Amino acid sequence: MTYIITAKTPNSILMSSDTRLNYFNDVELDGVRYQKVTAIADCIRKTFYITSAQVGINFLGIGYFEDKELGNTNKYPLSHFIQKLNSHKIDGSIKDKFQYIFKYFISISESHNTGQYVKGVMTGYYKGVSYFCMFNTYDNTFDYGEIPIDGFVDSENNKNLFPKDRQNIIKEIDKRIKQKSIEKPYYIGDDIEIMELLPNGTFKYIQESNHIFNGTHQELVNNFNTDIDEINGRIINPPVLQKYDF
Repeated sequence: MTYIITAKTPNSILMSSDTRLNYFNDVELDGVRYQKVTAIADCIRKTFYITSAQVGINFLGIGYFEDKELGNTNKYPLSHFIQKLNSHKIDGSIKDKFQYIFKYFISISESHNTGQYVKGVMTGYYKGVSYFCMFNTYDNTFDYGEIPIDGFVDSENNKNLFPKDRQNIIKEIDKRIKQKSIEKPYYIGDDIEIMELLPNGTFKYIQESNHIFNGTHQELVNNFNTDIDEINGRIINPPVLQKYDF
C-alpha cells in the first residue's frame, strides 16, 4: 500500500506519493487475509507521466506483473508497463485516454486477486480543463470527472482543504505523507515524490527520489536476501501482520 495525494493548484496539478515497498507473504487467520510483512524498502516509484497520452498516474496497488508479450515467467514493476504504454498511440478525449489506460491495466491484472491488481488516480487536461479518474482493477471501478476549484484526492481520506497557493500546497503534501509514515510505517515511507502537470501537456518532478529500483521481482527478492542496502531497505524482526484494505 502507499499514500497518494493529487491536488489542484491555480495553474497546475500536483501528484504525489511515497516510495515505500513492503515485502510480505499472504496469510489467512479466521477467514481474514493479512500481509505478513517481513521487510520494507523505500525504492518504488508510484507516480508517473504517460507521455503518449499526456496523462499523469499514481498507484496504490503496486504489485509485480507478468508481461505476457515477452512469454517468460519474470514479473515486472509498473514502471515497465508505463514504458510500454508510452509506445502506444493514445488519443481522443480525456475520458477516452483514461479508459484506454484502465483497460490496459485490466489486461495485466487478475480480478479479485489481492496480489495482481492496480488501483490509483489518473489526471490530465483537456481543452484547458483539468480532469481526474479514480480506478481499481480489483473490482473494475472506474470513476472520472472534472477537478473542481480547490479539488484534491487524498488516499488517507484527510478531508481538510489545501492552501490556495502552490508552494503551501507542496508543503502540505509533504506534511501529510510524513505524518502518515509515522503512523503506518509498514505501508508508507517519507521519501516523497511530487510531480507537476501543466495545461500545455508538459510535466516535471519537483521532488524526486534517488533510490528508485526498476528491476524484476526476482531481482528485488535477490536484493532483499543478499544486498538490502542496495534498495534502501531493512528487515523487520519480528514480522508484522497488516490487514488488507481494498
